[in-house]
Amino acid sequence: MIRRNSECRIEVREHMRGGDGQAVITNLFEKEELMGRSRLLGTMRLEPGCSVGVHPHEDEQEYFYIIKGDPIYYDDDKEIQLHEGDATLCEDGHSHGIANRSDETVIVLACILLK
Repeated sequence: MIRRNSECRIEVREHMRGGDGQAVITNLFEKEELMGRSRLLGTMRLEPGCSVGVHPHEDEQEYFYIIKGDPIYYDDDKEIQLHEGDATLCEDGHSHGIANRSDETVIVLACILLK
């Protein structure tokens, strides 16, 4: 199966999880195509000043891979500077968030796996 970029569903989420501005999600595949093991596989674009608020993950875990930019990552109560090529894992029962406090666009590959 091949999914062309032009065929991907795009969502604009205002103040995602209580964050600032908007997050633009490009769904690479739909939940129904992920064999019941995932509810998200896509990219997230955060323009300068935009963020996803800190939120918990229960009965699932979320992975981020930084494709472009240098976002701030919130890992439970820690604030960590990330760079292109860095990866994160928010395990079941933990919280995370991400913010673009730079002048450049941030692009993140995100995947949520179900328990």
